[in-house]
Amino acid sequence: CAQSGADLAKAKNCTNCHEMDKKKVGPAFKDVAAKYKDNKDAEATLATKLKEGKGHPTKVAASDAELKALVQYSLTGK
Repeated sequence: CAQSGADLAKAKNCTNCHEMDKKKVGPAFKDVAAKYKDNKDAEATLATKLKEGKGHPTKVAASDAELKALVQYSLTGK
């Protein structure tokens, strides 16, 4: 059974640096969502950044499906 984006964000330690509505170490997810709002390639771009650790401090050890769920969650901004 697939985990929700919120559950994955906790499980993959995303919430150590990100919160939905306020900046911590990294930007708030709502700010990420706003930045990529009009970018049709946002999902693929962000998944690649997380997978390869380019533009993100660490590589995220997650399957492609998990990365997709995490990115979709972060792009909801809520």
